[in-house]
Amino acid sequence: MSAILLPSVSIFLLHVLMAASDSLQDTYLQCLTLHSDPSLPISGVTYFPNSPSYPSILDSYIRNLRFTSATTPKPSFIVAPTHVSHIQASVICCKRFNLELRIRSGGHDYDGLSYVSEAPFVIVDMFMLRSVEVNLEDETVSVDSGSTVGELYHAIAERSKVHAFPAGVCPSVGVGGHFSGGGYGNLMRR
Repeated sequence: MSAILLPSVSIFLLHVLMAASDSLQDTYLQCLTLHSDPSLPISGVTYFPNSPSYPSILDSYIRNLRFTSATTPKPSFIVAPTHVSHIQASVICCKRFNLELRIRSGGHDYDGLSYVSEAPFVIVDMFMLRSVEVNLEDETVSVDSGSTVGELYHAIAERSKVHAFPAGVCPSVGVGGHFSGGGYGNLMRR
C-alpha cells in the first residue's frame, strides 16, 4: 500500500509546489506591470526560470564560468530593461518582496556580485540598453549602461578623429561597471 501511496503523494506535492511557484511568478509580474510604463510591457523582458530564454540570458554575460555550475544560486527572475520604467519597477518590487537586486552590465564581474547571491535575488541585466550618442558641438557623450567600452570607443571614432575617452583596454567590459570604479586604460593619468 505504501509503495503505491508514496508516488501519488510525491506527484501531488510537485503539483502544489508548481502552482505555488506560478502564483508567486504571477504576483511578481503583477507588481512589475503595475509600476512600469504600460505602453512598454515589462512582461516581454522578464524571464522566470520556466521561461525558455532564462538559461541563455542568465549565462550569456557570465565571464567567470565557475558561476555557471548547477550549484550556483540562480535569480528568482531576470529583467532585461528596455526603458527606465522597467528599472524603477524592478527596484520597487524587489523592495516590496524583500529580494536582493543585482545589476549586470557586461558581466566582467569576476567575483560574481552582479549575478550571484545567497539570499533570494533578481538580476536586472542592462544588455538591452546600449545607446551611445556623441555630441561634438558640446563635446559630450550620452551612453546607456548596457553599452560596452568597445561600443563607446566605436561611436566616438565614427564621429571624430581627434576625440577619445579614457576608459579600459578590454572592449567587452560594460560601461556601467567601468564607470562605477572598474578597469584601467591607455589614456589614464598617473
